[in-house]
Amino acid sequence: MLRTTNNTIRTMLLHAFVPPPYWAEALRTATFLLNRHPSSIQNQISHQLLHNTLLDYSSLRVFGCLCYPNLTATSLNKLAPRSAPCVFLGYPSSHKGYHCLDMSTRRIIIFRHVIFYESVPIFGSIIGGFHAVFT
Repeated sequence: MLRTTNNTIRTMLLHAFVPPPYWAEALRTATFLLNRHPSSIQNQISHQLLHNTLLDYSSLRVFGCLCYPNLTATSLNKLAPRSAPCVFLGYPSSHKGYHCLDMSTRRIIIFRHVIFYESVPIFGSIIGGFHAVFT
């Protein structure tokens, strides 16, 4: 299981060009996804076996994609921007929502209302390192 988890983390980081400092977010997301993956035990899903509930896969998103969370609840005034470009980094364990990395402040915040652009990765690769598309 450790090898599967490490391979999942590595694949997610490389596919989305997410820098290595965000490996903990990739680990959290990989664990979230692997718990919702069919297992060899009666071909059932571990999350369903533990919680006796059916899973809804409609909230799954592409790791590292561009997203725009609704910032109206945290804005300073009514003329402040209602959204900002962020990077989707996973799912919180204790809340319903999404972990989003705000590119301007470099803070990870939990948002519930988010618009995703899953075909647009935020981080791009360059020779010798990583750079952000939106800085």
